[in-house]
Amino acid sequence: MEKKEQLQTQSIPKLIGTLSAPAILSMLINSVNMAIDKIFVARGAGILALSGVTVSLGVYLVLQGFSLLLAAGSASAIALGLGKDDKKGAEKIVGSSVTLSFVLSLLLTVIGLPAARPMMIMYGANAENIRYAMEYSTVLIAGAVFFLLAQTANSIIKGMGYAKRAFINVFVSIIVNTILDAVFIFVFGWGVFGAAFSTVIGNAVSGVLAVHFLCRKSPARLKLCNMKPEIRTAKTIISIGTPACVTQIALSLLSLTCNHVADKVGGSAAVAAYGIVYSVIMLVYMPVLGLGQGVQPIIGYNYSSKNYVRTKQTLTYSIIYATVFCAVMFAGIELFSPSIVILFGGKSDPNLAAAASYGLRLFSLSLPIVGFQMIGANYFQYIGKFKQSVILSALRQLIFPISFILILFHFIGMTGIWIGAPISDFIAFIITVLLIKKEMMQKR
Repeated sequence: MEKKEQLQTQSIPKLIGTLSAPAILSMLINSVNMAIDKIFVARGAGILALSGVTVSLGVYLVLQGFSLLLAAGSASAIALGLGKDDKKGAEKIVGSSVTLSFVLSLLLTVIGLPAARPMMIMYGANAENIRYAMEYSTVLIAGAVFFLLAQTANSIIKGMGYAKRAFINVFVSIIVNTILDAVFIFVFGWGVFGAAFSTVIGNAVSGVLAVHFLCRKSPARLKLCNMKPEIRTAKTIISIGTPACVTQIALSLLSLTCNHVADKVGGSAAVAAYGIVYSVIMLVYMPVLGLGQGVQPIIGYNYSSKNYVRTKQTLTYSIIYATVFCAVMFAGIELFSPSIVILFGGKSDPNLAAAASYGLRLFSLSLPIVGFQMIGANYFQYIGKFKQSVILSALRQLIFPISFILILFHFIGMTGIWIGAPISDFIAFIITVLLIKKEMMQKR
């Protein structure tokens, strides 16, 4: 059965499973990759190094934000284009996206390297951990071209409905990264630099594999004649990808806020505790984002084909799956948080283990409703309603949590960080429910 026919007629649960499983595994592996870096750094270079890598998270999120500007935008645009049988337009999007990834990554590297130290200070680095933060961030910035290329090309592949192929590309890169992490940190003794360098090499491998597929086997191929970006095509990509970019930039600003608050309350150890909590929570969030990526071509294709019944069914099933998954993860975290924290070197520092375990339990309180909110916000992006998507993302990831954290930490210290996010999630959940209900009423 051809991909287009599958999107039109195949059973929704089966189709979601087929397209989402590779995307979920891909996103999960991405978050595992981030966690592996921190685990290796904590065990091989110590808690101060871990706090430095945590500070560098802000730069990672900025790079990811700009990569998603192209990745999410091109994937959604291609899904909508193929739904309208516009293969030529889809190929222009593929070519423009790859070219834009090179141009944007070059700009980020040229601007980012001289500004690395001020950025690390801005993101909360202190005298103890700034050396480690600089090591990690400068390598990531220097390798931005591979990061953006891998993210963009693999998202394009997923947007075409070939999520399994994108997963293979990412999986291979993570295997490479994990092996090199162990070699660079424990054999060569490169510490934080080794962790960052292995990440760049892993991204390079993923990017090469993805480009090879786009040139040889994809339905909308990467062709040299389409690599000169047209203004109209670039605007389409950027307008669609803006909500995803805003989400990541918001997360970067949230990371900045949390790092400063944690450093003010408890120094580098508190920053390290936040880094552990964030890594674990991302292990929950990323599969939900993977589910969203898997249903993206289904929703985009059927919505553009005006098959609103099938669009609504896809949204409903994806929300149910996301909610069940998050509820199970919530139960697991509440029961086993001390054991989870030990993986990040908590066994060697009882105070760090206690702080991170306590924070993890509080931070995860909103998990049962996060799945609905995340899928709901992404839904508006998939159907081309960017205003709603940007608003929902900004409220949940930026405005609400930063406001609550900055207010609460004055009264309850680190607990303000741990409960600021759940409070924000509950408010954003209510707003998302209202907007989704309004959208469904209009498409009856």
